[in-house]
Parts: sequence; C-alpha cells; structure tokens
Amino acid sequence: MKLYDECFDGVGKILAAYPAKTLDLTGASDWNSSGKNQIIFQSETAYELGGGTLPAVSSVAFTDSRDLVPQDEVLLIGSDLADISANTPFARIALIRVNEDKMGTGEKLYQTIRKIEYARYHINPEGYMMRISAFTHREAARVSKTALKKGLSFANIGAFFIDEYKKQPQVEAVKLLFVTAPDFPYSELEAVMKKSEDITTALDHIMKDIKMDCATCSLKTVCDEVEDLFEKDFKKD
Repeated sequence: MKLYDECFDGVGKILAAYPAKTLDLTGASDWNSSGKNQIIFQSETAYELGGGTLPAVSSVAFTDSRDLVPQDEVLLIGSDLADISANTPFARIALIRVNEDKMGTGEKLYQTIRKIEYARYHINPEGYMMRISAFTHREAARVSKTALKKGLSFANIGAFFIDEYKKQPQVEAVKLLFVTAPDFPYSELEAVMKKSEDITTALDHIMKDIKMDCATCSLKTVCDEVEDLFEKDFKKD
C-alpha cells in the first residue's frame, strides 16, 4: 500500500532535522476516560494546545510496511504536558500500519480509511478536551489543571489513540507524533500531511466515478497519481 508513501518520506525528513524522543508507555493506558465528550471551562484550563491562531496540525497516513511502522510507539518533539505553562503550537500525526488484505478495495477501501480516521472522535481522556475541525483539519486541545496535577502526559494521550485505532481489525501498529516545540516548522509539516487528505479525497472521487471537469479541479494531479498507484496496489484481476 504505497498511496501515502510521500507523506511518510516527508515526515521522515522533518524528523531527521528535529529528532523526537520516544515516550515510555508502561502503565500509560491506566489513565481514566471521561466516557463521553467533556467540557473543560476556561477557569479550569491550564493552557491550550494549538488554541486561537496558533498552529494546530493533525493528520493521518497509512502504510502496510513494517519498516515504516515497526511497532506501537509515541514520539514527542518539544515539551511534555507537565512542562508546558502557556498556550503553545501543537501537532499530532498518526502513522498507521494496516493489513492491506483487510482494507478492501473500491468504496470499501475509502470507507475503511475514513472509519480509522474517525476513531479520534471517540477518544476522551479525562482532563483533555479535543477541539476538532473536520473542515480545516485543525485539532486543538484544552488541558485541565486537575489533570496536570494528577500527572497527565502525552504517553497517556498516545495510549488512548493507539487503543482506539487498534479496535479496527485492519490496524496492526500505530506511530504517533506529538509536537509542541515553538520553533518547529508546523507549516512544513502541514503541507506534507495535506497530501494525505488530498489522496483520500482523490480516492473517493475515483471510487465514485464522479463526473467533473478535471481540467479545472485542484485535485487533478493527485487523482492521476492515486489512480496510477491504485491500479498497481489494489486493482484485482
């Protein structure tokens, strides 16, 4: 499954310039879930990740390569939650290894990709309120003062994401990247990962055989690339 390889290459180049540390996930899954969408009021908020006009990058890319995603892990560039004291830029990228045979083809492939992506709407760590915009692809978060006192960390948040993603039988391993470093090139990462959404959207166009004026469509180049890769990767005889 090579559709998203360009995204993996781009993230890899960025990580070469901004090395990430691997977080210890021992016991990370023990953090409580609120069990539903929660509201953290301003008075209880310690700070926001990606709030206001600050960068708030979020995206996902898929592969079937064990070399690219060998195991579950959570990486961090910048400060962990306990070491942040004010609103800060934020990025969360999920690089997911899937079983290609279980992903399906055609419309099923597209729906499977979207179903895995939408797992984030079911994640509610206690004291961590995500503010997601499907239209702009921003993902900001409010962190509560109480949660910080109890020791909430990105390892806990990452464990929630990994557990939720892996509820889907197609998902074999998840590499999560969190970024809070103020000097990080968020716009560069956003540009790299925008290709992921363009690929998924183009795939939907191809699968639905949408009749449109390709000459004026902004996705034409991506559609051409995806169609070529789709023929190689997914088309069954």
